[in-house]
Amino acid sequence: MRMPTRTDLTRTTRRVLTAGALAAVFGGLAFQGTASASTVLAQGCTGSVVGNIGDQVAVQGKDLADLVKTGAKEQEIFLHLNGVDPDGLADTITKAGALPVGSVPNAANGTITGQNVAAVVSQALQNNSGLGVTPDQKQKTLTSITNKVAGNCGMTTYAGNYSTATALPSAGTGGTTGAPGTTAPGTTLPGTGTATAPMRDYGNIPAAVPGVGIAVSPGTRYPSSAPVAGLPTPELLGGSASGGQNDVRNTGNADALASDTSSNTVQLPMLLAVVALAGVSAALVRTWVLRKVS
Repeated sequence: MRMPTRTDLTRTTRRVLTAGALAAVFGGLAFQGTASASTVLAQGCTGSVVGNIGDQVAVQGKDLADLVKTGAKEQEIFLHLNGVDPDGLADTITKAGALPVGSVPNAANGTITGQNVAAVVSQALQNNSGLGVTPDQKQKTLTSITNKVAGNCGMTTYAGNYSTATALPSAGTGGTTGAPGTTAPGTTLPGTGTATAPMRDYGNIPAAVPGVGIAVSPGTRYPSSAPVAGLPTPELLGGSASGGQNDVRNTGNADALASDTSSNTVQLPMLLAVVALAGVSAALVRTWVLRKVS
């Protein structure tokens, strides 16, 4: 028997790895498809239900059996003479199992009304022999049951993965939006369609005429007279308010720290890294040469 060569082992390993990767990919897709469809069982036909957006909400038939039985008894005649069987109808709805009555909407919360639950119950009991003998009696019994369920059921759904989308306010058409509380010049006022805000008057703002302007001395622009009325008088440290030379000093004495002198010598970790890299390169070249020879 021929011994497997290095090339045969390499091909076999590649096939095994490829098959394993494909199995993982298809298995993940199948799991994702299964997990996307889920059903949330409600604790009765009242209260609240928490789920993810798109989840089906279902009610157990056994939780509706008492309401079905009560509604059927309102149409029952002594000894079931009209064919209405409340116990049989309750048993039928119990055996129906989980009944989908709605889903979790794409909103923070939603509502599953009693009418929604009653419609599902009516569909499950349609043409049941326990509703009565005649078609008219069956319809009356079914109506009594649906009214009883609709009047006693109702749920609120909450989406656990719902996130509120925030949108920036858009500017209105026909003008430019200004700062809050102001109106841009020449823009159309909302609600009028024709009226516009008056243009601002900038005539009272002083302006220098080119070629005529006169330089103003700093003393005129910043007078050294008494401070503005109502504001506290500033105090200078180390000086006097009556005049004289004020001793103004820099706050703190900061000195630059001398930086460490850099060394151009090659350290031991660098030498070890170079030796390790050379060893790995030699091993790779040797492996490549051996494969080519085989």
